[in-house]
Amino acid sequence: MDIDEEELRETFDHFDRDNNNRIDKAEFAELLAALGADMSDEETAIGFSVVDRDNSGSIDYREFRAWWGAQ
Repeated sequence: MDIDEEELRETFDHFDRDNNNRIDKAEFAELLAALGADMSDEETAIGFSVVDRDNSGSIDYREFRAWWGAQ
């Protein structure tokens, strides 16, 4: 799957509501909801931990890109 980097960055920036170049758990939940995912808090937390590969407590653009590209 080819990824349009500009569009992907715009998507990341849209959900990075506080503009800190990271997506936190609340922002990730908003992203999933916008994608139409009907997930419980527990499922969202599990998904977040999968995407947050370095266990930093937030998702950086590199992690987001890897996750999005795997879709």
